[in-house]
Amino acid sequence: MTVEGAKIRKQATADVDIGHLPWPIQPKIDGTFNVVITGVGGTGVVTIGAVMAMAAHLDGKGAGMMEMAGLAQKGGAVHIHCRLANKPEDISAIRVATGECDVLIGGDLVVSAGSKTLGLMKTGRTGAVVNAHEIITGEFTRNTEFKLPSDQLALSLQARLQERVSMFDASALAKTVLGDSIFSNMMLLGAVWQKGYVPLTRDAILQAVALNGAAVERNQRAFEVGRWAVLNPEAVEKLLNADVVELPKTLDEKIAFRADHLVVYQSARLAKRYRNFVAKFENPRLREAVAKGYHKVLAYKDEYEVGRLLQETEAKARAEFDGDLTLSYHMAPPIFSKTGANGRPIKKQYGRGMARMFPLLARMKRLRGTPFDPFGYSPERRMERKMIKQYEADMRLVLDGLAAGSLDAAVALAELPLQVRGFGPVKEANYATAMKRRDEVLAAFKGGDTPLKNAAE
Repeated sequence: MTVEGAKIRKQATADVDIGHLPWPIQPKIDGTFNVVITGVGGTGVVTIGAVMAMAAHLDGKGAGMMEMAGLAQKGGAVHIHCRLANKPEDISAIRVATGECDVLIGGDLVVSAGSKTLGLMKTGRTGAVVNAHEIITGEFTRNTEFKLPSDQLALSLQARLQERVSMFDASALAKTVLGDSIFSNMMLLGAVWQKGYVPLTRDAILQAVALNGAAVERNQRAFEVGRWAVLNPEAVEKLLNADVVELPKTLDEKIAFRADHLVVYQSARLAKRYRNFVAKFENPRLREAVAKGYHKVLAYKDEYEVGRLLQETEAKARAEFDGDLTLSYHMAPPIFSKTGANGRPIKKQYGRGMARMFPLLARMKRLRGTPFDPFGYSPERRMERKMIKQYEADMRLVLDGLAAGSLDAAVALAELPLQVRGFGPVKEANYATAMKRRDEVLAAFKGGDTPLKNAAE
Protein backbone atom coordinates (compact mmCIF):
# COMPACT_ATOMS: atom_id res chain seq x y z
CA MET A 1 0.00 0.00 0.00
CA THR A 2 1.21 3.49 -0.85
CA VAL A 3 1.68 6.18 1.81
CA GLU A 4 -1.19 8.08 0.26
CA GLY A 5 -3.28 4.89 0.40
CA ALA A 6 -2.58 4.53 4.11
CA LYS A 7 -3.86 8.08 4.65
CA ILE A 8 -6.99 7.24 2.66
CA ARG A 9 -7.60 4.16 4.79
CA LYS A 10 -7.20 6.20 7.99
CA GLN A 11 -9.71 8.75 6.75
CA ALA A 12 -12.08 6.12 5.39
CA THR A 13 -13.45 5.07 8.76
CA ALA A 14 -14.44 8.64 9.54
CA ASP A 15 -15.93 9.20 6.08
CA VAL A 16 -18.37 6.27 6.27
CA ASP A 17 -21.47 7.99 7.65
CA ILE A 18 -23.61 5.49 9.55
CA GLY A 19 -25.35 8.01 11.77
CA HIS A 20 -28.49 8.53 9.69
CA LEU A 21 -29.23 5.20 8.04
CA PRO A 22 -32.91 4.39 7.47
CA TRP A 23 -34.45 1.68 9.64
CA PRO A 24 -35.51 -1.43 7.66
CA ILE A 25 -38.77 -3.29 8.10
CA GLN A 26 -38.01 -6.71 9.53
CA PRO A 27 -39.59 -9.72 7.83
CA LYS A 28 -42.11 -11.79 9.76
CA ILE A 29 -41.44 -15.42 10.57
CA ASP A 30 -44.04 -17.84 9.23
CA GLY A 31 -43.11 -21.19 10.67
CA THR A 32 -39.35 -21.00 10.20
CA PHE A 33 -37.07 -18.43 8.58
CA ASN A 34 -34.26 -20.14 6.73
CA VAL A 35 -30.76 -18.67 6.40
CA VAL A 36 -27.89 -20.04 4.32
CA ILE A 37 -24.38 -18.66 4.85
CA THR A 38 -21.67 -19.53 2.36
CA GLY A 39 -17.96 -18.92 2.42
CA VAL A 40 -14.49 -20.36 2.68
CA GLY A 41 -13.30 -22.21 5.75
CA GLY A 42 -11.10 -20.20 8.08
CA THR A 43 -12.68 -16.80 7.37
CA GLY A 44 -15.22 -16.66 10.19
CA VAL A 45 -18.23 -18.07 8.34
CA VAL A 46 -19.27 -20.26 11.27
CA THR A 47 -19.05 -17.27 13.61
CA ILE A 48 -21.75 -15.43 11.66
CA GLY A 49 -24.12 -18.36 12.10
CA ALA A 50 -23.34 -18.49 15.82
CA VAL A 51 -23.93 -14.75 16.20
CA MET A 52 -27.30 -15.05 14.47
CA ALA A 53 -28.31 -17.99 16.66
CA MET A 54 -27.36 -16.08 19.83
CA ALA A 55 -29.16 -12.95 18.59
CA ALA A 56 -32.30 -15.04 18.06
CA HIS A 57 -32.02 -16.32 21.63
CA LEU A 58 -31.65 -12.75 22.93
CA ASP A 59 -34.74 -11.76 20.93
CA GLY A 60 -36.69 -14.58 22.58
CA LYS A 61 -36.81 -16.66 19.41
CA GLY A 62 -35.71 -20.19 18.61
CA ALA A 63 -32.67 -21.04 16.44
CA GLY A 64 -30.91 -24.09 15.10
CA MET A 65 -27.67 -24.19 13.15
CA MET A 66 -25.60 -26.80 11.36
CA GLU A 67 -22.24 -26.54 9.61
CA MET A 68 -21.56 -28.30 6.30
CA ALA A 69 -17.85 -27.90 5.65
CA GLY A 70 -17.17 -31.04 3.63
CA LEU A 71 -13.61 -32.33 3.74
CA ALA A 72 -11.83 -28.98 3.99
CA GLN A 73 -12.10 -27.05 7.26
CA LYS A 74 -9.84 -24.25 6.01
CA GLY A 75 -9.78 -23.03 2.43
CA GLY A 76 -12.68 -25.21 1.33
CA ALA A 77 -16.33 -24.46 0.63
CA VAL A 78 -18.51 -24.03 3.73
CA HIS A 79 -22.31 -23.92 3.98
CA ILE A 80 -24.01 -22.90 7.22
CA HIS A 81 -27.71 -23.67 7.53
CA CYS A 82 -29.54 -21.68 10.20
CA ARG A 83 -33.27 -21.84 10.95
CA LEU A 84 -34.97 -19.15 13.02
CA ALA A 85 -38.45 -19.48 14.56
CA ASN A 86 -40.72 -17.64 16.96
CA LYS A 87 -40.53 -20.66 19.29
CA PRO A 88 -37.83 -23.35 19.52
CA GLU A 89 -40.42 -26.11 19.12
CA ASP A 90 -41.32 -24.77 15.66
CA ILE A 91 -37.97 -26.05 14.37
CA SER A 92 -38.13 -29.73 13.45
CA ALA A 93 -35.17 -29.90 11.06
CA ILE A 94 -32.10 -27.74 10.60
CA ARG A 95 -31.00 -28.42 7.05
CA VAL A 96 -32.55 -26.01 4.53
CA ALA A 97 -34.20 -27.93 1.72
CA THR A 98 -34.50 -27.10 -1.98
CA GLY A 99 -36.17 -23.72 -2.57
CA GLU A 100 -36.55 -22.99 1.16
CA CYS A 101 -33.79 -20.39 1.59
CA ASP A 102 -35.17 -17.02 2.72
CA VAL A 103 -31.83 -15.20 2.85
CA LEU A 104 -28.35 -15.95 1.55
CA ILE A 105 -25.31 -14.36 3.18
CA GLY A 106 -22.72 -15.01 0.48
CA GLY A 107 -19.20 -14.82 1.84
CA ASP A 108 -17.74 -16.24 -1.37
CA LEU A 109 -18.97 -15.68 -4.93
CA VAL A 110 -17.99 -19.13 -6.24
CA VAL A 111 -19.68 -21.05 -3.44
CA SER A 112 -22.73 -18.78 -3.51
CA ALA A 113 -23.32 -19.24 -7.24
CA GLY A 114 -22.64 -22.98 -7.21
CA SER A 115 -25.42 -25.37 -8.19
CA LYS A 116 -25.61 -26.69 -4.63
CA THR A 117 -26.44 -23.22 -3.30
CA LEU A 118 -28.61 -22.06 -6.21
CA GLY A 119 -30.86 -25.07 -5.68
CA LEU A 120 -31.70 -23.86 -2.17
CA MET A 121 -32.93 -20.49 -3.42
CA LYS A 122 -36.24 -19.50 -4.98
CA THR A 123 -37.06 -16.50 -7.16
CA GLY A 124 -39.24 -14.00 -5.31
CA ARG A 125 -38.55 -15.57 -1.93
CA THR A 126 -34.80 -15.50 -1.40
CA GLY A 127 -32.94 -12.26 -0.72
CA ALA A 128 -29.14 -12.14 -0.79
CA VAL A 129 -26.05 -10.04 -0.30
CA VAL A 130 -22.89 -11.56 -1.78
CA ASN A 131 -19.22 -10.69 -1.47
CA ALA A 132 -18.01 -9.96 -5.01
CA HIS A 133 -14.34 -10.36 -4.07
CA GLU A 134 -12.40 -12.85 -6.18
CA ILE A 135 -10.43 -15.33 -4.08
CA ILE A 136 -7.48 -16.91 -5.92
CA THR A 137 -7.85 -20.68 -5.85
CA GLY A 138 -5.25 -23.43 -5.86
CA GLU A 139 -5.97 -24.05 -9.54
CA PHE A 140 -3.98 -20.92 -10.39
CA THR A 141 -0.79 -22.61 -9.13
CA ARG A 142 -1.24 -25.31 -11.75
CA ASN A 143 -2.73 -23.27 -14.58
CA THR A 144 -1.41 -19.72 -14.94
CA GLU A 145 -4.17 -18.95 -17.47
CA PHE A 146 -6.91 -19.84 -14.97
CA LYS A 147 -9.48 -17.13 -14.32
CA LEU A 148 -12.60 -17.15 -12.21
CA PRO A 149 -15.75 -16.78 -14.35
CA SER A 150 -16.91 -13.98 -12.05
CA ASP A 151 -19.25 -12.36 -14.56
CA GLN A 152 -21.00 -15.66 -15.27
CA LEU A 153 -21.33 -16.41 -11.56
CA ALA A 154 -22.85 -12.99 -10.91
CA LEU A 155 -25.29 -13.47 -13.80
CA SER A 156 -26.36 -16.84 -12.38
CA LEU A 157 -27.23 -15.21 -9.07
CA GLN A 158 -29.03 -12.32 -10.74
CA ALA A 159 -31.01 -14.69 -12.96
CA ARG A 160 -32.21 -16.63 -9.93
CA LEU A 161 -32.78 -13.77 -7.47
CA GLN A 162 -33.39 -10.85 -9.86
CA GLU A 163 -33.70 -7.56 -7.91
CA ARG A 164 -33.32 -9.31 -4.53
CA VAL A 165 -29.54 -9.70 -4.74
CA SER A 166 -26.86 -7.12 -3.94
CA MET A 167 -23.12 -7.53 -4.45
CA PHE A 168 -20.08 -5.53 -3.38
CA ASP A 169 -16.45 -6.28 -2.61
CA ALA A 170 -16.80 -6.76 1.13
CA SER A 171 -13.25 -8.08 1.52
CA ALA A 172 -11.68 -4.98 -0.01
CA LEU A 173 -14.01 -2.68 1.90
CA ALA A 174 -13.23 -4.40 5.20
CA LYS A 175 -9.52 -4.09 4.57
CA THR A 176 -9.82 -0.42 3.60
CA VAL A 177 -12.06 0.67 6.47
CA LEU A 178 -11.06 -1.75 9.24
CA GLY A 179 -7.61 -2.91 8.17
CA ASP A 180 -8.47 -6.62 7.79
CA SER A 181 -10.64 -8.56 5.34
CA ILE A 182 -11.67 -10.93 8.16
CA PHE A 183 -14.49 -8.50 8.97
CA SER A 184 -16.10 -8.93 5.53
CA ASN A 185 -18.64 -11.53 6.67
CA MET A 186 -19.85 -9.30 9.50
CA MET A 187 -20.29 -6.54 6.91
CA LEU A 188 -22.48 -8.87 4.88
CA LEU A 189 -24.60 -9.58 7.95
CA GLY A 190 -25.08 -5.85 8.39
CA ALA A 191 -26.00 -5.52 4.72
CA VAL A 192 -28.67 -8.25 4.72
CA TRP A 193 -30.11 -6.80 7.93
CA GLN A 194 -30.30 -3.35 6.34
CA LYS A 195 -32.07 -4.82 3.31
CA GLY A 196 -34.78 -6.16 5.63
CA TYR A 197 -33.91 -9.79 4.99
CA VAL A 198 -33.22 -10.82 8.62
CA PRO A 199 -35.93 -11.11 11.35
CA LEU A 200 -33.59 -10.13 14.19
CA THR A 201 -33.18 -6.83 16.01
CA ARG A 202 -30.05 -4.75 15.63
CA ASP A 203 -29.57 -4.57 19.38
CA ALA A 204 -29.64 -8.35 19.68
CA ILE A 205 -27.08 -8.80 16.91
CA LEU A 206 -24.70 -6.23 18.41
CA GLN A 207 -25.13 -7.78 21.85
CA ALA A 208 -24.39 -11.22 20.41
CA VAL A 209 -21.20 -9.82 18.89
CA ALA A 210 -20.24 -8.47 22.30
CA LEU A 211 -20.91 -11.84 23.95
CA ASN A 212 -18.70 -13.53 21.35
CA GLY A 213 -15.85 -11.42 22.73
CA ALA A 214 -13.65 -11.29 19.61
CA ALA A 215 -12.66 -7.81 18.34
CA VAL A 216 -16.01 -6.54 19.58
CA GLU A 217 -15.73 -2.88 18.58
CA ARG A 218 -14.43 -3.59 15.08
CA ASN A 219 -17.01 -6.33 14.45
CA GLN A 220 -19.80 -4.03 15.55
CA ARG A 221 -18.35 -1.33 13.33
CA ALA A 222 -18.22 -3.83 10.45
CA PHE A 223 -21.92 -4.56 10.91
CA GLU A 224 -22.74 -0.85 10.66
CA VAL A 225 -20.43 -0.31 7.67
CA GLY A 226 -22.19 -3.19 5.90
CA ARG A 227 -25.50 -1.42 6.45
CA TRP A 228 -24.04 1.73 4.88
CA ALA A 229 -22.37 -0.12 2.01
CA VAL A 230 -25.47 -1.84 0.67
CA LEU A 231 -27.25 1.53 0.48
CA ASN A 232 -24.34 3.43 -1.07
CA PRO A 233 -22.77 1.30 -3.85
CA GLU A 234 -21.35 4.33 -5.68
CA ALA A 235 -19.66 5.61 -2.53
CA VAL A 236 -18.20 2.13 -1.94
CA GLU A 237 -16.70 2.08 -5.43
CA LYS A 238 -15.24 5.53 -4.96
CA LEU A 239 -13.72 4.56 -1.64
CA LEU A 240 -12.19 1.34 -3.00
CA ASN A 241 -10.78 3.04 -6.08
CA ALA A 242 -9.18 5.86 -4.09
CA ASP A 243 -6.09 3.76 -3.32
CA VAL A 244 -5.62 2.39 -6.84
CA VAL A 245 -2.23 3.38 -8.23
CA GLU A 246 -2.68 5.11 -11.56
CA LEU A 247 -0.97 3.06 -14.25
CA PRO A 248 0.86 4.62 -17.21
CA LYS A 249 -1.48 5.37 -20.09
CA THR A 250 0.52 6.50 -23.12
CA LEU A 251 3.00 4.25 -24.89
CA ASP A 252 5.92 6.42 -23.83
CA GLU A 253 4.75 6.23 -20.21
CA LYS A 254 4.47 2.44 -20.41
CA ILE A 255 8.00 2.16 -21.79
CA ALA A 256 9.37 4.53 -19.16
CA PHE A 257 7.59 2.60 -16.41
CA ARG A 258 9.24 -0.67 -17.47
CA ALA A 259 12.62 0.96 -17.96
CA ASP A 260 12.48 2.36 -14.43
CA HIS A 261 11.68 -1.11 -13.14
CA LEU A 262 14.72 -2.53 -14.91
CA VAL A 263 16.92 0.00 -13.12
CA VAL A 264 15.63 -1.31 -9.78
CA TYR A 265 15.71 -4.89 -11.05
CA GLN A 266 19.36 -4.71 -12.11
CA SER A 267 20.91 -1.52 -13.50
CA ALA A 268 20.59 1.61 -15.62
CA ARG A 269 22.63 -0.21 -18.25
CA LEU A 270 19.92 -2.86 -18.65
CA ALA A 271 17.28 -0.15 -18.84
CA LYS A 272 19.22 1.60 -21.60
CA ARG A 273 19.52 -1.68 -23.51
CA TYR A 274 15.75 -2.09 -23.22
CA ARG A 275 14.97 1.43 -24.44
CA ASN A 276 17.34 1.22 -27.39
CA PHE A 277 15.89 -2.08 -28.55
CA VAL A 278 12.26 -0.96 -28.25
CA ALA A 279 13.02 2.28 -30.11
CA LYS A 280 13.88 0.30 -33.26
CA PHE A 281 10.20 -0.50 -33.86
CA GLU A 282 8.28 2.36 -35.47
CA ASN A 283 4.81 0.83 -35.72
CA PRO A 284 3.02 1.88 -32.47
CA ARG A 285 1.14 -1.38 -32.07
CA LEU A 286 4.25 -3.48 -32.58
CA ARG A 287 6.38 -1.20 -30.39
CA GLU A 288 3.95 -1.63 -27.49
CA ALA A 289 4.01 -5.42 -27.94
CA VAL A 290 7.82 -5.40 -27.92
CA ALA A 291 7.85 -3.10 -24.90
CA LYS A 292 5.87 -5.70 -22.96
CA GLY A 293 7.50 -8.83 -24.34
CA TYR A 294 11.13 -7.68 -24.12
CA HIS A 295 10.65 -6.45 -20.56
CA LYS A 296 9.20 -9.85 -19.65
CA VAL A 297 12.24 -11.80 -20.88
CA LEU A 298 14.76 -9.35 -19.42
CA ALA A 299 13.18 -9.20 -15.97
CA TYR A 300 12.90 -12.90 -15.18
CA LYS A 301 12.21 -13.56 -11.52
CA ASP A 302 15.28 -15.30 -10.13
CA GLU A 303 16.67 -15.70 -6.61
CA TYR A 304 17.99 -12.13 -6.52
CA GLU A 305 14.64 -10.64 -7.50
CA VAL A 306 12.74 -12.84 -5.06
CA GLY A 307 15.10 -11.66 -2.31
CA ARG A 308 14.48 -8.01 -3.23
CA LEU A 309 10.71 -8.41 -3.39
CA LEU A 310 10.44 -10.34 -0.12
CA GLN A 311 12.64 -7.76 1.59
CA GLU A 312 10.21 -5.05 0.47
CA THR A 313 7.20 -7.16 1.45
CA GLU A 314 8.50 -7.68 4.98
CA ALA A 315 9.10 -3.95 5.37
CA LYS A 316 5.55 -3.18 4.21
CA ALA A 317 4.09 -5.83 6.53
CA ARG A 318 5.91 -4.42 9.55
CA ALA A 319 4.74 -0.93 8.69
CA GLU A 320 1.17 -2.17 8.32
CA PHE A 321 0.81 -4.17 11.54
CA ASP A 322 1.37 -2.95 15.07
CA GLY A 323 3.34 -4.88 17.69
CA ASP A 324 5.40 -8.01 17.20
CA LEU A 325 5.17 -9.68 13.81
CA THR A 326 6.50 -13.15 13.05
CA LEU A 327 6.76 -14.15 9.41
CA SER A 328 7.52 -17.53 7.92
CA TYR A 329 8.33 -18.33 4.31
CA HIS A 330 7.32 -21.46 2.43
CA MET A 331 9.92 -21.88 -0.29
CA ALA A 332 11.64 -24.44 -2.46
CA PRO A 333 15.14 -23.05 -3.19
CA PRO A 334 16.46 -24.80 -6.35
CA ILE A 335 19.77 -25.72 -4.76
CA PHE A 336 18.28 -27.26 -1.59
CA SER A 337 14.80 -28.51 -2.52
CA LYS A 338 13.83 -32.05 -3.41
CA THR A 339 11.28 -33.19 -5.95
CA GLY A 340 8.07 -34.74 -4.67
CA ALA A 341 6.09 -37.67 -6.04
CA ASN A 342 4.04 -35.27 -8.16
CA GLY A 343 7.16 -34.02 -9.93
CA ARG A 344 7.08 -30.65 -8.21
CA PRO A 345 9.60 -29.17 -5.75
CA ILE A 346 8.78 -29.77 -2.10
CA LYS A 347 8.44 -26.52 -0.18
CA LYS A 348 9.88 -26.08 3.31
CA GLN A 349 9.05 -23.55 5.96
CA TYR A 350 11.76 -21.03 6.79
CA GLY A 351 11.77 -18.47 9.56
CA ARG A 352 13.70 -15.35 10.44
CA GLY A 353 17.00 -16.89 9.40
CA MET A 354 15.91 -17.02 5.78
CA ALA A 355 14.67 -13.42 5.98
CA ARG A 356 18.19 -12.29 6.85
CA MET A 357 19.32 -13.64 3.48
CA PHE A 358 17.01 -11.42 1.45
CA PRO A 359 19.07 -8.19 1.69
CA LEU A 360 22.19 -10.15 0.74
CA LEU A 361 20.47 -11.73 -2.27
CA ALA A 362 19.15 -8.34 -3.37
CA ARG A 363 22.66 -6.85 -3.31
CA MET A 364 24.03 -9.79 -5.32
CA LYS A 365 21.85 -8.94 -8.34
CA ARG A 366 24.84 -7.64 -10.31
CA LEU A 367 26.07 -11.24 -10.56
CA ARG A 368 22.98 -12.05 -12.61
CA GLY A 369 23.93 -13.50 -15.99
CA THR A 370 27.69 -13.46 -15.31
CA PRO A 371 30.00 -16.50 -14.94
CA PHE A 372 30.06 -15.73 -11.20
CA ASP A 373 26.29 -16.23 -10.81
CA PRO A 374 25.95 -19.29 -8.52
CA PHE A 375 22.31 -19.78 -9.56
CA GLY A 376 22.89 -19.18 -13.25
CA TYR A 377 23.81 -22.76 -14.06
CA SER A 378 20.41 -24.25 -13.21
CA PRO A 379 18.25 -25.42 -16.14
CA GLU A 380 15.62 -22.76 -15.43
CA ARG A 381 18.13 -19.88 -15.45
CA ARG A 382 19.70 -21.24 -18.67
CA MET A 383 16.26 -21.38 -20.25
CA GLU A 384 15.54 -17.77 -19.27
CA ARG A 385 18.79 -16.48 -20.76
CA LYS A 386 18.10 -18.49 -23.90
CA MET A 387 14.72 -16.77 -24.18
CA ILE A 388 16.41 -13.35 -24.21
CA LYS A 389 18.69 -14.26 -27.13
CA GLN A 390 15.88 -15.98 -28.99
CA TYR A 391 13.56 -13.04 -28.51
CA GLU A 392 16.11 -10.55 -29.80
CA ALA A 393 16.77 -12.76 -32.84
CA ASP A 394 13.05 -13.15 -33.57
CA MET A 395 12.42 -9.42 -33.33
CA ARG A 396 15.35 -8.67 -35.64
CA LEU A 397 13.75 -11.07 -38.10
CA VAL A 398 10.52 -9.11 -37.76
CA LEU A 399 12.35 -5.83 -38.39
CA ASP A 400 13.94 -7.19 -41.55
CA GLY A 401 10.75 -8.71 -42.97
CA LEU A 402 7.85 -6.64 -41.64
CA ALA A 403 7.07 -5.08 -45.01
CA ALA A 404 6.25 -8.48 -46.46
CA GLY A 405 5.17 -10.15 -43.22
CA SER A 406 1.93 -10.10 -41.28
CA LEU A 407 1.64 -7.39 -38.61
CA ASP A 408 -0.75 -9.54 -36.57
CA ALA A 409 1.79 -12.35 -36.50
CA ALA A 410 4.59 -9.94 -35.60
CA VAL A 411 2.60 -8.61 -32.64
CA ALA A 412 1.71 -12.13 -31.50
CA LEU A 413 5.38 -13.12 -31.67
CA ALA A 414 6.41 -10.03 -29.70
CA GLU A 415 3.89 -10.79 -26.95
CA LEU A 416 4.60 -14.53 -26.79
CA PRO A 417 6.84 -14.32 -23.65
CA LEU A 418 3.84 -13.08 -21.65
CA GLN A 419 2.53 -16.65 -21.76
CA VAL A 420 5.64 -18.07 -20.05
CA ARG A 421 4.69 -17.60 -16.40
CA GLY A 422 5.22 -19.45 -13.16
CA PHE A 423 8.24 -21.18 -11.67
CA GLY A 424 9.93 -24.56 -11.96
CA PRO A 425 7.87 -27.25 -13.75
CA VAL A 426 4.98 -24.81 -14.31
CA LYS A 427 7.24 -22.43 -16.19
CA GLU A 428 8.87 -25.29 -18.11
CA ALA A 429 5.46 -26.50 -19.29
CA ASN A 430 4.41 -22.98 -20.31
CA TYR A 431 7.73 -22.52 -22.12
CA ALA A 432 7.21 -25.72 -24.11
CA THR A 433 3.71 -24.57 -25.09
CA ALA A 434 5.00 -21.14 -26.08
CA MET A 435 7.73 -22.65 -28.28
CA LYS A 436 5.14 -24.65 -30.21
CA ARG A 437 3.13 -21.50 -30.64
CA ARG A 438 6.28 -19.68 -31.76
CA ASP A 439 6.71 -22.06 -34.71
CA GLU A 440 3.09 -21.45 -35.75
CA VAL A 441 3.38 -17.67 -35.47
CA LEU A 442 6.67 -17.56 -37.38
CA ALA A 443 5.09 -19.57 -40.18
CA ALA A 444 2.18 -17.10 -40.28
CA PHE A 445 4.59 -14.15 -40.32
CA LYS A 446 6.61 -15.56 -43.18
CA GLY A 447 3.35 -16.25 -45.01
CA GLY A 448 2.73 -12.53 -45.21
CA ASP A 449 -0.96 -11.83 -45.46
CA THR A 450 -1.94 -15.28 -44.18
CA PRO A 451 -4.36 -14.73 -41.26
CA LEU A 452 -2.83 -15.62 -37.92
CA LYS A 453 -5.71 -17.90 -37.00
CA ASN A 454 -4.61 -20.25 -39.79
CA ALA A 455 -1.27 -20.77 -38.11
CA ALA A 456 -2.72 -23.41 -35.81
CA GLU A 457 -4.67 -25.22 -38.52
